Amino acid sequence: MLEVPKSMIGVSGKMFVNSMLLRQGIPCRLAGTGYDIEVALTKPRRLWKMLVTTNLQPKKAGGKGKMALDWWIPIEHEADHIACVDLSTLRIWLFRGQEYAKFAQQKAGGKYHLYMYTNRDVALRGPQSMKFDYEFESYILENRIYRGVFDK
Repeated sequence: MLEVPKSMIGVSGKMFVNSMLLRQGIPCRLAGTGYDIEVALTKPRRLWKMLVTTNLQPKKAGGKGKMALDWWIPIEHEADHIACVDLSTLRIWLFRGQEYAKFAQQKAGGKYHLYMYTNRDVALRGPQSMKFDYEFESYILENRIYRGVFDK
């Protein structure tokens, strides 16, 4: 497989989220600086700002640990929602800003860090929940849209 430049991974994630929202009938468009996608509802009239952060595939946690997906976002941002993308499985998790902050396992260098192990054979230290990708199933994009994530 060819090496994929990081800039292409990010753009792929943004376009993937945009296309999946459109497929679900959610009007949206790629945005400019400060956030990546705008969701513009007409009834009721609302505008949601979304940050998109993307992984090409799981990687070893800490460089030599178990396989995991991880995403970093700035603590200070203007987005209402955070979309976390895994291109290898074509999954999108959608979090409200405060949900992402709540689930992030680390806060360092002005950023939140959220990770999910993809292998269930991990021996956990510390809190034992919300560390595996399957535990975040209710945050998958289609599940969030079905539950009305943009209704509030």
